[in-house]
Amino acid sequence: MTTSTKRNSPSDIPLGLILPATEYGSADQRFRGIVLEQAVDFDPRSCANARRSRFATLVIDGPRTPMLLFAIRLDDVLVSWLADPAESAVSNAIDSWNTNGSVSIALSGKETHLFVIPLMRKIDKDELLRPVRAVQASDIFTTQAIETFTSGAISGAISVPAGTKVNYCLTHTAGVAAALERQGYQAEYSAKDNKFFAQKCRIATAYSDYVWTPGR
Repeated sequence: MTTSTKRNSPSDIPLGLILPATEYGSADQRFRGIVLEQAVDFDPRSCANARRSRFATLVIDGPRTPMLLFAIRLDDVLVSWLADPAESAVSNAIDSWNTNGSVSIALSGKETHLFVIPLMRKIDKDELLRPVRAVQASDIFTTQAIETFTSGAISGAISVPAGTKVNYCLTHTAGVAAALERQGYQAEYSAKDNKFFAQKCRIATAYSDYVWTPGR
């Protein structure tokens, strides 16, 4: 008996990152603190001269646990990150954005382009995280997040005008990374497409033609 690993493409989950700005080596002093990164299906250069920009945070009530959604609007583009509110990296990112008065983002197409979105007002972290339980397992959040993506419910979380280019992802924090692995997902980066995603691994068993009979 041999085993082989096959991938089930419909279960691919787009992943985003939270990284320090020092990882990007930008000379722009405004690009600082904690960065939200995401691979997008459009040319991010189209957002370079956006006349309108807005950053918003909201809580999505799930059947088992609340989830955070970070959303950025750049003219006719909407990019969002679904995040575990119980992760310290998420809380630290909010503190960083409040301190800087802006959110730094990196959008990746064939190349990665950097943007700084001013905050209209500080994020009320206490109010935003109020529904979160003191102890929240990453496995519960990750399972619910995967269900949200695969069911298409993520697109209904925000009212999106017609003609808007939309991109969503699951924020790949430490707890989410471990939970994905426990649930049979493998995080992969495609250099060709410059995309980071989690792919479900299904173990398929292949049997030889040998047939066992008693006494052999």
